[in-house]
Amino acid sequence: MVAVTVYLAAIAIGLTVAFFKFIYRRRRPNEPEIVPGNLLWGNGAEFAEHAVNFLHRCQKKFGDIFTIRLLNQYITLVLDPHSYENLAREKVFDFDPIQRQVNHNVFNFELIDARKMLSEAGKKVNGRFLTTGMRNFADNLKNAFAKVSTVDENGNIYQTIGDNWGQDGLRDLTSKTLFSALFYTIFGQGDAIETFEPQTFYKNFDSFHKYFNYLWLGLPVKLFPKATAALNVLSQQPTSDEMLKRPGVSDYIKFSTEFMKANNQSEQDIVGHNLVFLHVNYNTFRLAFWVLYHILDDRATFMALHKEVQDLVERKTETATENGPLGISIEEFDKLPILDSIIRETLRVTSGVFMVRYITQDVEFEMDNGDKALMREGDRVAMYPPAIHKDPEIFEDPEIFKHDRFVDAKFYKNGKELKNPLVAFGSLCPGKKYSLLQTKWFLVNLMNSFDVRLVEGQKTECDVNYYGHEILPPTNDVQVQYRLKEKFQELDFLARRQC
Repeated sequence: MVAVTVYLAAIAIGLTVAFFKFIYRRRRPNEPEIVPGNLLWGNGAEFAEHAVNFLHRCQKKFGDIFTIRLLNQYITLVLDPHSYENLAREKVFDFDPIQRQVNHNVFNFELIDARKMLSEAGKKVNGRFLTTGMRNFADNLKNAFAKVSTVDENGNIYQTIGDNWGQDGLRDLTSKTLFSALFYTIFGQGDAIETFEPQTFYKNFDSFHKYFNYLWLGLPVKLFPKATAALNVLSQQPTSDEMLKRPGVSDYIKFSTEFMKANNQSEQDIVGHNLVFLHVNYNTFRLAFWVLYHILDDRATFMALHKEVQDLVERKTETATENGPLGISIEEFDKLPILDSIIRETLRVTSGVFMVRYITQDVEFEMDNGDKALMREGDRVAMYPPAIHKDPEIFEDPEIFKHDRFVDAKFYKNGKELKNPLVAFGSLCPGKKYSLLQTKWFLVNLMNSFDVRLVEGQKTECDVNYYGHEILPPTNDVQVQYRLKEKFQELDFLARRQC
């Protein structure tokens, strides 16, 4: 009995010491207010329930800068959108440790000489490589559209055209078209491997991604059997040598694989990095789903975009000098104002991205208005764009989707125009231009060549339990019907700049 008492006392002392060492803290002079939270998980439950509402409550009480705790990690939130540039430029706010944390905790790998590799690899989705990648993506998307337009019902094969409508979940349809094209654009084509194909990866990435917030905070993946099982499937990839030989493999994967092999990194590290890159592209798929949903859910949005796409096609038809597909350049489909506004508005209402940096040394941070706050080495500092995107002072009726909100619009906070009213990508994301172009090309081609409609009564909304994800998932999929248009002018990606 005495031994048990001593043992329990030792545990209690150990837990107390651990609490004061790793969790408890006293606010220092001039540091931001600390939001009270649970003894063990801090503010995690409130953040998980509805991050935007929680942060808006904190902002009302503590102002534009305050500190929350998620498990053992203290994060100082800066919710003044005018201070975005100050935060992005501050040298002691470092993204590298956050990146290492995600790589290690979520995808189970380390990246040697990460800054150099990512700087060089990022060039492979920009400049001339962007054009090459878009050419491959356009070809892969064309093949994916051809596949979904042919339906096999119990051995009865028919084309979805005329009175023959196909029906599918909108997420599944977007996966079979856009995600499939993304997958083959990244990894190229190759010998059939049972699990290394788009739909298997889509389903398993979907399962794995649900646990992203828990994993990046440091909880072991083994605590989540479904995430573990999905990760095992996602890790079944061709070897690095096999990947390099696949026809159509992206320049990004070629460079990153060769770089990691030159640094004697393991096959597991290369697989983990491939999954990080796929994770980024998975968000393009999520974005496209939401854009398409909002187009189909609102008649005014649908008609505005339909007219814009048809006007583009008619202009190109009038100036075409030969028969065949109409060549559309990046400059032409990237500057469609309604399409651009719809995508921006979709990002505003569905993005959940956390812009986080690690504080490498104690620093006095100056806000845009001149206010200063001390921040502590070892903490994180973050801007949470969804809280800004739902600010009624910046965006009138922030809960309502308005397809033309961003057409020739300016936005203000505290009477001052915002330089960055929409912060849907991290400031260091090299592939944001590529992602937006892929989404636009997908939508222009879908609107041009398919009739798509929501099945009557089908509705969904963002699942707010997943704030912290780059793009929020829906609470449920919705059923859509689709068919090829009987008459449409085929479009072709024009890989050269227009004169």
